[in-house]
Amino acid sequence: MTLWERRVQGGDMRRALLVLALLTVCALHADVFKFLNTARIAYFNEKDYGRARKSCLEGLEIEPGYVELLVLLGGSEMGLGNWAASADAFVRAFAADTAKTLDWIDRQTEGRKYYFQAFYFHARELFEKGEFDEALRYLSHDTVFGIDDINVYVLRGASLYKLERFDEANNEYLKVLDLDPQNPDVNFLIAKSLFDNGDYDGCLTYFTTAIDYYMISYQRLGRMLFQNLLEIDSLLAQKIVILWLNGEMAELDRVLIDTLGFREGLAVQGTNVEQFAKASADLGRSYYYYSMAHHNLKADTVALTYMLQSAKYQPTDLDALYFAGEMSVRLGRYREAVPYLERLTRLSPEDKYAWFYLGVCYTEIKEYSKAIDVYENRVLKLDPGDIDVMNNLAYVYREKGDSEKALQWLIRAEEQQKKQK
Repeated sequence: MTLWERRVQGGDMRRALLVLALLTVCALHADVFKFLNTARIAYFNEKDYGRARKSCLEGLEIEPGYVELLVLLGGSEMGLGNWAASADAFVRAFAADTAKTLDWIDRQTEGRKYYFQAFYFHARELFEKGEFDEALRYLSHDTVFGIDDINVYVLRGASLYKLERFDEANNEYLKVLDLDPQNPDVNFLIAKSLFDNGDYDGCLTYFTTAIDYYMISYQRLGRMLFQNLLEIDSLLAQKIVILWLNGEMAELDRVLIDTLGFREGLAVQGTNVEQFAKASADLGRSYYYYSMAHHNLKADTVALTYMLQSAKYQPTDLDALYFAGEMSVRLGRYREAVPYLERLTRLSPEDKYAWFYLGVCYTEIKEYSKAIDVYENRVLKLDPGDIDVMNNLAYVYREKGDSEKALQWLIRAEEQQKKQK
């Protein structure tokens, strides 16, 4: 064979290989298009997200970076409620071709707002699992989508707050206030962030705003529940909240029918009661931190005033009840402290300190039998070596005129002190 013939033969081989490669590509593209067409029909026409998902996955096995298959996969996973898989499909689409992905999204009705939900709801799932950095990573796609949404700023702020990046968290919350300055939840979040960062002066304004707007909601809901009475009955309101929180629905239904005059009871008023309980909790939580901010600013009398408000609106909150009692004791208001400490010890019978303060109150208001019962049968059962309680018992028995018992407790206190040295 001549050189010329060999060259011709080699050229034919190269052309043959090229043609074969082109045919292979065309065949693969035809297969991809088949899966793409099936996915389009299933997704847009039939709303059969499972079938659309299957076609997308099959097509992506052939061409992993095919943008339209990736976005259809993301949309299908959204339809199936799989937020993580949906968000990851869109991430892959953006990595393959950001411009083409956005073009496809923009051609859908409210596409950016709709498909960003995959990122937002997956970020919420990550937040609830404590994966705050990952939540922030998915929320960062709001810049790609051009999203300006209160919920995104709140979730990002909450994630940053959990990571103790307080200044960044507040910047996100302030964006919300630019859009909705009367939002009580965001005012509370900003205040809480400042509080946790030790800025007790700075947080007060935001707590005040939160309380003002939570109060509006509380009173509006209260007027609906108490419309058959002259005004909102504070004690009855607390009872309703406690029954709701404890799940005592039969008794709550009876109160609504017999006391508030709603013949249908919970069947009609259930939603109003639930919202009223939430508004009460929002108020109580805000008053609690407002009080603690004043406490940290050494304004204990003011702090007590607001802690009593917290206990009023959060009648089962252990911290509010404890500090309402403890602050009252430190200010010498023993009789006022008793109802809060009594309620606390009913809810938390293992709380040694609550029992101790209750014993102190009974001692100071000269209810000595009650004081003895609390010290001997409650505190010492929880902590048999408590020297302060032993000395208090010696004092109480002396005041009751029982010198023998008083001496016994003094001796036990001295013996216990020697053991602890």
